[in-house]
Amino acid sequence: MPAKCVRNNGGRVTHAPVLFLPGTLCDERIWLPVWRLLPLTDRRYVPLQWATSLDDMLALTGDRADNQQKVHLVGYSMGGYIAALWALRYPEKVASLTLIGYNPEGLGSQEIKQRSQLVTMLNKGQFTPQNPAYINRFVHPDFIEAPQVAGVMTQMADDLGASTLLAHTQSTTPRPDMVPELRQASFAVNLIAARQDAIARYDLLSAIAPNLHNCTLYSVEDAAHMMLLERPEDMAGYLKQILTA
Repeated sequence: MPAKCVRNNGGRVTHAPVLFLPGTLCDERIWLPVWRLLPLTDRRYVPLQWATSLDDMLALTGDRADNQQKVHLVGYSMGGYIAALWALRYPEKVASLTLIGYNPEGLGSQEIKQRSQLVTMLNKGQFTPQNPAYINRFVHPDFIEAPQVAGVMTQMADDLGASTLLAHTQSTTPRPDMVPELRQASFAVNLIAARQDAIARYDLLSAIAPNLHNCTLYSVEDAAHMMLLERPEDMAGYLKQILTA
């Protein structure tokens, strides 16, 4: 449930462009279940799976922005980092920023160490993203065998491959703490967090939310990091609230 009320005007969804950014080793399939439930007049997808550098990711985001009106940015996981970074660089172009499964405090020393080890293993061909242990870190136990969750995650890993995982990991490490800047942001910030997310922990995000500008925290029950696939109805409902004009 949201941590505070969100005003609406009878359920009309914004006509402003909405940019959706995927997470690490994800493509538009991560958003499809939510999009089916979320009628939008101007939906735009930022294909971060094409990028091989941080500059590429920011350029792809800018290419899909609108010079005539402000845009709503909705970033999932790694896409949350890119969305927040772009929003802070171009605040005059941003109507709102929604971070799903992303902690804007950035990466801690232990996380950076783990990412360095992952890069080494990928370079040596000792790790594949289809590894069940890797997938299980992101999926709620109720959905480990679910084709619409773990199955989709495996398909994306098969199609995008270790080279995409390597590019995404290297391009977005390290990640700075953006909380101080987001505290001063001129646009509303929304956080959507799953209760059982081991990647972007709910307890940490709930502590951060009061420190962000005009921030609303939404919690997703019985879900983990793959909440977009696990609980699309809840996700679509929250985004409707956020994007209501």
